Amino acid sequence: MKSIKLNIQNRQISAAESRAQGLVPGVLYGFGIENSNVMVDHESLRKAFNLLNANLQIELEDKGKSILALLRDVKLDHISGTILHFDLFVPNPDSCMKFSVPVKFSGQSLAIKNLGGVLEVYKETLQIESVIAALPEFIDVDLSPLVEIGSIIKIKDLTAPEGVTFVESPTQSIIASKVPKRGGKKEEIDEGAPAVVSEGESASEEETQE
Repeated sequence: MKSIKLNIQNRQISAAESRAQGLVPGVLYGFGIENSNVMVDHESLRKAFNLLNANLQIELEDKGKSILALLRDVKLDHISGTILHFDLFVPNPDSCMKFSVPVKFSGQSLAIKNLGGVLEVYKETLQIESVIAALPEFIDVDLSPLVEIGSIIKIKDLTAPEGVTFVESPTQSIIASKVPKRGGKKEEIDEGAPAVVSEGESASEEETQE
């Protein structure tokens, strides 16, 4: 996953004073560093936060060494949209952690293209374990195995990226090709589009196992 650089400054002033200067107060903590009060330019942090990436990695400099931190617990003023506070957590680079990673669909399903089927999405995110350096931005799911109506792609059908382990049941379904409901509309998922679940439809693991 790509990281972004933020100019994090040590904070020697109060949180209110930092906000008055257009800065956002925060806390930096984690592996191999001392807990410290920090601050960052509000607009720079807003641009990073607007990427809507729950696992956004921030690249920091600490004593001349580059380290990766995760943006956590961002507090907002929900009326003005102003960022009020943030946490930066530095994980142990050698320890595996659990993450929720979005699914990204690619390729084309012949069941949809040639047979008039529709796509039914069961999983929009997948739970994984990895070290921070191996954390992917998304998990790619190729739709080309969906060649017939009733075809299903399950976690066991995926190849995990290097350094990544899937932690959910291998039999958990991710997406399937289905017969369209009477009077229903065909659901199309373009390459790179986010997962979308049909309104009122869901599937438990038991319902989608072979």
